[in-house]
Parts: sequence; C-alpha cells; structure tokens
Amino acid sequence: MSEVTIRPPRSGEKAAAYSVYETGFPDFEMSFEGFSRSWDRCKISGDLEKLWKVAVVDDEIVGVAINLMLRSLGWGAIWELAVDPEMRNKGIGTQIVKESERTFLDLNPAITHFAIAPKTHRTKAISFVEGLGYGIQSLILQLEGPADTTAVEFDLEVGIARLEHIPLFIHLEPDTYWGYRNRKTWEYTIRGGRCYALTEPESNMVVGFMQLIPNQASNDTTTVSFSYKEGYGRDVIKSAMCEVQTDRVVFWIQDMHQEILDYLYAEGFARKDSEFLAKKRVMHDTG
Repeated sequence: MSEVTIRPPRSGEKAAAYSVYETGFPDFEMSFEGFSRSWDRCKISGDLEKLWKVAVVDDEIVGVAINLMLRSLGWGAIWELAVDPEMRNKGIGTQIVKESERTFLDLNPAITHFAIAPKTHRTKAISFVEGLGYGIQSLILQLEGPADTTAVEFDLEVGIARLEHIPLFIHLEPDTYWGYRNRKTWEYTIRGGRCYALTEPESNMVVGFMQLIPNQASNDTTTVSFSYKEGYGRDVIKSAMCEVQTDRVVFWIQDMHQEILDYLYAEGFARKDSEFLAKKRVMHDTG
C-alpha cells in the first residue's frame, strides 16, 4: 500500500470526504445536507482545519474523522470515524485516531480524556477502540416513541430561548455528554432556532432547555435535545411532548438518567439505536 497521509481536509474536498463518511452505513447519521452544514460551520470557526482529519492515499481520501473539543468537560472527542471499506484493516483508522489525539493535546495540553462512541452492535469497532486503550464507561440510548400531541399543558412555561439565558443553561443537566456546552456552543445552538427555555411559573426560575429538530427524512418525527434542573427532568420531557408537531419523537439519553428512561419506556418508547461512550485518560508527564 502507498504511503498514508493524515491531514486536515481542504476546502474543495467536501464531497469526497462525505463519500467516505457515508460508507459507515448503517451507522452514519448525517445526510449530505447535514454534513455540509457541519463542514461549512467548522470552516468558518476554523475547526475544519484545526480538528477534522482525512486519510489520503495516492491523492484519494480513504478515511475521515470529525473531531471536536468538549471544552466544558476537558475532553477531545472523535465524533465520527469512517474508513473506505476497501482500505480497512490496514492501520488507517489507527493512524487517524493517533493523529487526532496529538491534535487534541496540541490544542489543549491540559486535556484530561480522549473519547469515542462506537455503536453497541459493532463488535469490531468496539474491539478496535479497546485495542487503542479506550474503555467503555457508559451507554447512550436513542429512544423513539409516540408524541403525546393531545396532552394538556404542563406546569412549566415555554418561551423562546435567548442568549441572555446562557448563564442559566450552562448549569443545567444535559441529556448526554455532548450536551455539555460552553458559551460559544450555546450561542451557536440558540441562533440555530427551535430552542426553548422552560420556566417554573411561581418562582420564574429557568429549569429546563429544549431544542426541537424535525427529521428531514421523515416528516412524522422530531428529535428533542434537552437539559434540566435536578428534580424537573420528567416535567421537561412532558413539556417537550406537548410542543412537538409530529406523531413521533426521538430522544438521545445517557444511561445515568434512570428516572427519565423509566418514564419513557412506560410511555411506549423503544430503543432505536445505542452507542457506548469509550474514554481514555490522558497520562500527563508529572516529572
């Protein structure tokens, strides 16, 4: 095999990078439109050049990694990783991971962990990340079920999320680890629209956040991301069920939210997908 080069993607390589990304089927999750929006946003922010990686052999892209810094947690995360099926089992994925880890450390020498999330049914992917020193630490579940469009209004007031809410949102408990956002990420999320603040009427206290994202491939499904103040998790979920305009609703929820999971299963939700959170502690030289 010719030499493998790991580098940031170039401006004109969007389509080529996506053609490799989508070979992750059935596990790739973004349409080209979604991939393009993420690419363009990261190009503007500088993260495309700083964080994303492609593997190139003979001037052809054969691997791609979408990386991000979870600054609120002190982690560097390999968000998506795909290698062309004809080029697998040649060490390319390992090279991408190693180069991504070096980049994370260059950007933040004080980083505490690297993270990656293989699908639970992909035994080869799990063995791959474990072989690189990552250990599975938790489970993230994608649950889908019926939206309760006939429900009466619940106790929480729902209003448009505003930038001035960010200092309050930062302290809420998110649905998954990637819901831990810094101020910059919160600004981007809120400016994207479909974001709501949930307030307890008597105290006027913000106790929740939710973002409603209609599924472009299916007009009857809305994906909800949320954060909540301790003690208000189920109320936030119920409010979301009232607000969606589709027949079905999808939540991504980490396994630590046992009360919410128990409630959703009782309401007829079922697991549609799941992935492990695997982490590797960064061993800093203290000598």
